[in-house]
Amino acid sequence: MALKGYKGIGMEGFIARWYDKNAREHSMEQYKIWAQKLAARISKGNKILEVAPGPGYLSIELAKRGFLKISGLDISETFVEIAGENAKKAKVQINFMHGDASNMPFEDGTFDNIICTAAFKNFKEPANAIHEMYRVLTLHGVAWIGDMRYDASAEEINEYVDTVMKAKGFNAFIMKSIFKSFLRKRAYTREQFVEFISETRFRDYEIQEVPVGFEIFLIK
Repeated sequence: MALKGYKGIGMEGFIARWYDKNAREHSMEQYKIWAQKLAARISKGNKILEVAPGPGYLSIELAKRGFLKISGLDISETFVEIAGENAKKAKVQINFMHGDASNMPFEDGTFDNIICTAAFKNFKEPANAIHEMYRVLTLHGVAWIGDMRYDASAEEINEYVDTVMKAKGFNAFIMKSIFKSFLRKRAYTREQFVEFISETRFRDYEIQEVPVGFEIFLIK
C-alpha cells in the first residue's frame, strides 16, 4: 500500500522525472554549495541519512567528496528509482530506499548525521519527522534541515532564482511563480519550527536565516 506522509500531490511518475530534469539543469550549484558546507562539518567515516533526497544529487555530491556510508529515504518510489539511476551514472554507492520520514525503518541510533533539504515543508507530520530524526541519531549526532521560509519576500525569491538557480526566460518565470504561489504557502515560520522541535526530545538546536530559507541544526 502506498505511503501518504506528504502534503498535496505525490512526486511520482512524470512529475518526479520532470523534477529530476529541472534539478539537473538549475539546482546543481546549490547542491554543490550544500555539499561543501556539510563536508566541513561531517567526519568522513560517519553514517549519513538523507531524508527525502528526491533525485539524490546532494547525497551524490557528498559521496563524490569521499563520504561512503550514505543512505537515502524517500516516500516516492519513483524518486528512489531515479536516485539509484543517478548514483549509478555518477559511479558512487548510496543505499536509497522507500519509506516515510515520520516512521523510519531504522533501529535507534543508526546514523551519525541526518540531512534534509527543500522537503520538510511537504511532510504531513513535521513534528513526528523530527522525533524520528532524534530516535535514529547516535548520541551527539547532528541533523541538518534546510528549507524555505514562509516569510521569504518576492524580491528574495527573484534573486535566488536569478543568481543561485541561474534560470533564464520562461523557466525563470515558472520557477518564481512556483516559489511564490505554491512552495512558500507550505513553508513554516521560525516560530513553527521552534514549536515542532519543542514537541521532541531535541534541546540543543540552532536556527539560521539564509536567502529564502532556514538552516536548522539539531544536536542529540
